[in-house]
Amino acid sequence: MTPAVVDDDPPSGSPARSRRRMVAGLMGGALVGKLLGFARELTMAQVLGASLVADGFRGALTAILLPLAFLQNESVPAIMIPGQRDAQLRGDAPERLAALTVALTLLAVVLMLAVQAAGAWWVDAVVGGFVAEGRAMTLDFVRIMALGMPASVALNCLAAGEIALGRARLTNLRAGLLNVCIMIGLVLLALTGRIDLLAWAFTIAFNGLAAWGVWALWREGHLSLAGARPALVMEAGLDFLGRLRPLLALPFAEQINIWVERLMASRIGTGTVASMDYARTLTDSALLLVSQPVGLGVLSSRPPADQRARIEALAAPVLALALPASAFLVVFAPDVVRLVFFRGAFTEQGVVLTSQTLRGIAVGLWASTLGWILLRTLNSTGRNARAAFVLVTAYAANVAVNLATSGLQQTTDAGPLLLGLGEAVRSLVLLGGAVLALECRGRLAVLVLIGCGPAAVMLGAGWLIQGEMAGLVPRLAAGAAACLATIALAAAVLMPATCRAVLAHIRDTAVNRWRRR
Repeated sequence: MTPAVVDDDPPSGSPARSRRRMVAGLMGGALVGKLLGFARELTMAQVLGASLVADGFRGALTAILLPLAFLQNESVPAIMIPGQRDAQLRGDAPERLAALTVALTLLAVVLMLAVQAAGAWWVDAVVGGFVAEGRAMTLDFVRIMALGMPASVALNCLAAGEIALGRARLTNLRAGLLNVCIMIGLVLLALTGRIDLLAWAFTIAFNGLAAWGVWALWREGHLSLAGARPALVMEAGLDFLGRLRPLLALPFAEQINIWVERLMASRIGTGTVASMDYARTLTDSALLLVSQPVGLGVLSSRPPADQRARIEALAAPVLALALPASAFLVVFAPDVVRLVFFRGAFTEQGVVLTSQTLRGIAVGLWASTLGWILLRTLNSTGRNARAAFVLVTAYAANVAVNLATSGLQQTTDAGPLLLGLGEAVRSLVLLGGAVLALECRGRLAVLVLIGCGPAAVMLGAGWLIQGEMAGLVPRLAAGAAACLATIALAAAVLMPATCRAVLAHIRDTAVNRWRRR
């Protein structure tokens, strides 16, 4: 079949429309995936709570994903998408995608075999703070879930290849299908008592979707089996590793950060590892719904003539939304956790652990939301090494905070809070490094300072509401109203021209409808 070739000179305005459609598709898919992920976490909280089984499953996820970090972390789309975009212009994109997918999948097979061979040692290294029963349970999970490692890498490659085509089908399906399968596994676990079904659900989801992705892209002509020749596979693999070399510190920094965090959490007590993921269920909304789709849209487009204008246009609305929302979570974290998770097997101890983690992460949530978008802006201009340095520095800061506070984590009741604050430090360093790497750093700093005003108003209003109002739902309703009001205030001071245009449009629409009557 003839491979699709992207026209480099489309009609005026169509590239922007295409990017907007793709970003909208990514955001829509992220929203569906987030809703399903939220349902998954609710189901897990109901069935498992902050228990040893929940900790074991999360620990197993870490154990199998850590070795794959350099094959499917954020640097992979940063390399693959521009490369596939260029291959489309040359006309060999299907062959290149197939060759690279095979090369990285073979590497994943080697890593899978290594994890299986060193399973017990590897589990002890990742979650050594677990009790013996917890480590044995984690190892059982790892034996099964490792069978999905090659499919996970292949799926990541295919999804990046689709984004280069301006489509987001596999990206959107990946999270959704995984969440559905995990929920099915949880239901089967509750019905049968077999905890291994949870691990099999994970493995089946990745292998099934990867097989379908290969078939679908091959049928459409975007994946050619001609690219699976050994010579092309070797060439594509070496080319990818060569491009990855400037970014190689990134996956290792990410691995070390995740490992240190999981190890520290496993030493605090049962339920801490699970509570961190429950908290991230709430905070990851910003990444999945805003940072990731907008960042991928920026990455898939060619740099505009006026880079400063685009950066400011992206930063202002993100800050207007994220700063007050972060302040809301800092104040109302215990109430949010209680409302969302406190039922079934999720006990009061789970509320305490999860709300501490959520409060710590929320301190820097606004910074990570904007920081990831700015990092993609650096990638889109070819400054991959600079972007990698910023991210590595951020991970190093997180590791340093976690190690420096390790004693306090185990001797005080604030262990999860300290781990959450470690992530907040990472977010702040990420944003600071990205801002310093851009030419419009002064303007971005001014926008952040302006946006801190409405966030401070939200903090003050939130503490007042907490002290004066009784009842969980009324307190959260009042806090949400204050959050919306401060978001509107932030939009007014950060985007005055846009707000005036929106108000004028609303006014004109209302006047026209009244006249037609």
